[in-house]
Amino acid sequence: MDDPRSVNRPSPSTSMSTSTSTSTSTSTSTSTSLQSFEKTFNRPPEVLADAGGRVNLIGEHTDYHEGYVLPAAIDLRTRVWGARRNDGILHIRSLRAEGEAQAEIRSLAPPGKGWQGYALGPIWALREEGVHVPGADILIDGNVPFGGGLSSSASLQVALTGLVLALAQEPDPAGANALRRAPMDVARLARKAENGFCGVPCGIMDQVASACGRAGHAILLDCRTLERIEVPVPAGWAIVVADSGVKHALGTSEYAKRQSECASGLEVLRQRHQGLGALRDVTLAMLEPWEGKMPDTVYRRLRHAVTENERVLQARSALESANADAIGKLLFASHESLAKDYEVSCPELDLLVDVAAHVPGVIGARLTGAGFGGNTVNLVQADRAESAAAGIVDGYARRTGKRTNAVVVKPSPGLSVQWL
Repeated sequence: MDDPRSVNRPSPSTSMSTSTSTSTSTSTSTSTSLQSFEKTFNRPPEVLADAGGRVNLIGEHTDYHEGYVLPAAIDLRTRVWGARRNDGILHIRSLRAEGEAQAEIRSLAPPGKGWQGYALGPIWALREEGVHVPGADILIDGNVPFGGGLSSSASLQVALTGLVLALAQEPDPAGANALRRAPMDVARLARKAENGFCGVPCGIMDQVASACGRAGHAILLDCRTLERIEVPVPAGWAIVVADSGVKHALGTSEYAKRQSECASGLEVLRQRHQGLGALRDVTLAMLEPWEGKMPDTVYRRLRHAVTENERVLQARSALESANADAIGKLLFASHESLAKDYEVSCPELDLLVDVAAHVPGVIGARLTGAGFGGNTVNLVQADRAESAAAGIVDGYARRTGKRTNAVVVKPSPGLSVQWL
């Protein structure tokens, strides 16, 4: 789903695709999903949970260093429908992937590769927390792209955590809000599922954005304290996500390798600066004297994390003051650091960013997500959002002969859970 990193190069396509997410398409899909649940399980669902994918405006590969990030939930969503069973069996189907997940709650174990681990993980995490989880029939649907850096895995696990928490309770009156836990607690449980059941050493950014988002806002998240500050995205700006066509997969070696490189560099710094808890405590003044005195690769990894944290804090001010020039420079600088210092970009992402830099209406662009494929995020002037999306697609096609997809997305609410 979403992080590093097995890479598949895109194949040529013949048509341009630009689009805007709409409530009409969501409503149509919801109706179809309801019918599919009833057809699959021969009964209606009891609960619907809906969680946003996320786009990270800036702050990449800082969350697991206890740093700062600035994501937003978006109107590409994951929806899950559920009804309780009395036999302790989980029966999970997806409208977006082949196969199914079926397991006994008392004997849950990671099923290996595939989407099933992400579907079963939240139930395992809740069981580990002492929640009495009932058996359930569950149907998964949504429109968050798989492997695109928009948190398909986190939105799935946040939605499933909210759903199963509701199913573990007595129903409220029809239509009542079924979420009785704080969204941040849901985010914590979803991360526990991804870390402990799926074996992915991710930070908590994706889950927080998916669970805690607010319409029209990004979230400045301190990944050490989990303090959240809602930062309004200027009404005159819009977000365009452009797909590189390169898919990546979670849990592979490059993610852990970056963490190991940073850990080794931090140990070197601790020789001179005692008390450093994590890379978020390191400043450039501490780091720069070590250039040439530690492996260059390790130095550059540390430099990215240190400078990216500073860019996030500056980006908050730029958003609050609607300073397009400042935020644009920060986004482009973030991409350059990710490409050259952290080395998590790929030629397709680099080209998309370069194309966007020459498209009228684009304020700034960078890769979003863990990298090695996925998407770029582009802040654009709102009144030119559609033309900017089309310009990115056209420019990419002229330089590669391949068509890609660009979509306008909106900062949106986080997790919603309701009885039906």
